[in-house]
Amino acid sequence: MGVSTTAVLVVAVVAAGPAGAATATPVPITGFGGQCLDVQGAGTADFTPVQVYTCNNTGAQQWTEGFGNTITALGKCLDVQYGGTADGTIVDLFNCNGTGAQVWIPQGDGAFYNPQSNKCLDDTDWSTTPGTQAQIWDCDGAANQSWAAAWPQQAPDGLPDVQG
Repeated sequence: MGVSTTAVLVVAVVAAGPAGAATATPVPITGFGGQCLDVQGAGTADFTPVQVYTCNNTGAQQWTEGFGNTITALGKCLDVQYGGTADGTIVDLFNCNGTGAQVWIPQGDGAFYNPQSNKCLDDTDWSTTPGTQAQIWDCDGAANQSWAAAWPQQAPDGLPDVQG
């Protein structure tokens, strides 16, 4: 009996958006207690709070990986407010501007590390209360700093990684 294999090539279309942000199929980011990272009220004004909220699959919970290690929703970037570096500095949505306050490097333990502050995205006080604003805190590998996003894997050339 012969074996037939068919290779399927999946190509993601990525286009430049605001301030060079990548646009692709957005996905929810799920954190501690199954809460989703959420843009409060689906607001698009600068300084709109980013919070944990009951997952509801709305546009306020759809995130993409942007160019330069940014994370975007609703056409804006996940941002450490005022470029702060102290534990407890809140995160918000802000116009993508290429600053270090908007760089988030995924870590092996699920954390999103912001090198400018040397901190990680953190679910404040391990909250499962919808509406709790997210913050940055010293990276400690704890569950409230572990986030899951089903973004396609990228090959070193920046194209989607095709697994056979």
